[in-house]
Amino acid sequence: MSYRQKKAVESSIKRREHTVKGKVYVGYEAYFGTDPFTKKPIRMMRDTEDELKKAIKDFYLRHQAGGDAAVRLTAIQALDAKNALDELAAAGMNISLAEAVRAFLGGAARVSADDSNMTLGAAWQEYYDSKPEGDDKTKHRYSTGKFVQIYGADKRLSLVTAKEVAAYLDTNYGNHKPKTYNSHLLSLKTFFNWCTKDERKYLAASPIKTVKYKDEPWEEPEYMKPSDVERLFRVLENEKERNPEMLAQAIISFFCGTRAVEIRRMAFVEDAAKIHLDDETIRIAKGKGFQRGRRPRAFHIEPTAMAWIKSFDFLGALKKIKKRTIEDIYKIARKNDIPVFQNCGRHTFITYHVSAYGDPAKTQAIVGTSAKYRAENYCGLASKADGEAYFKIWPACFMSNEGQ
Repeated sequence: MSYRQKKAVESSIKRREHTVKGKVYVGYEAYFGTDPFTKKPIRMMRDTEDELKKAIKDFYLRHQAGGDAAVRLTAIQALDAKNALDELAAAGMNISLAEAVRAFLGGAARVSADDSNMTLGAAWQEYYDSKPEGDDKTKHRYSTGKFVQIYGADKRLSLVTAKEVAAYLDTNYGNHKPKTYNSHLLSLKTFFNWCTKDERKYLAASPIKTVKYKDEPWEEPEYMKPSDVERLFRVLENEKERNPEMLAQAIISFFCGTRAVEIRRMAFVEDAAKIHLDDETIRIAKGKGFQRGRRPRAFHIEPTAMAWIKSFDFLGALKKIKKRTIEDIYKIARKNDIPVFQNCGRHTFITYHVSAYGDPAKTQAIVGTSAKYRAENYCGLASKADGEAYFKIWPACFMSNEGQ
């Protein structure tokens, strides 16, 4: 124990004099030993010896009641702490001062009886239920929903701290690419910002407002070689009797550049898209961002895609597409040593469409991407020869007819 015994402190009292502008001031000083936390010497001075002895008695009473930490508080601080605990109790909040301070430092400017009853799980469930049905809603379940499950749905929303969220992100996504890390951070920021809106005000401010995104170094975009795409389509062509939905999904992905989520809507939602085979056009009514008012897009089906569409019962196969179909395609590709990656169909189509036809505006209209995104990710990646070879990947029946 760093503090000296009470008797030793009292016996060490010394009378001190100091002169200011010719006037002598007298005081009494006692040495208590070393603060166990800061390792600094602790001394106390009062105007009279009686006052100092009273202060020494009060010091050791507090030390006896609360230990080394208690004597670090001044009388005013101790009273303030007591008042704070009384306030929390009156508000029905059974939490410590440390928890209240952590909530405040984490971004909650107030801790009231209302948000003390709002758990993280209850807030998230309301947030999740407010989202329209679809793949975007599924994304929320696997991003913010995972955080709620790991952190604890029964924890108070107001006590979530930036440090805890940062630790969660580092543990679960620290070894992933910065883009993946940032995507999950964005989802959490969106959720906590939703909690701060005036119509609900579950939080006064987001606890992760200042958590920074990671820098995303530029990487050469991935796309498949024409020879690998052809190998994949030959495999899917042989599977079309048993699993026609895989070929249907691959055609719309690799030869129309349509997003996976949009393809699933084509299969599940009646008015998500209109496919006019006679006119060789597709109109996607519910594309990315349609819930936020983004307009539909329509495009002419490329000859390569039309050849594959006409090679089997495409419309019937389209209706058989399931959520796991894209994973089934990746699985069968890897089984045949064909390199694939997430969103490879769309990325590969955009790359070769730009290189084959040299009309970026037309490519953008087909796939529904921005000029900036297309320019930053797809221009100049492949040669014109590779692009032309890509769009000569015909179904076997087409090639047989061509040869007759």
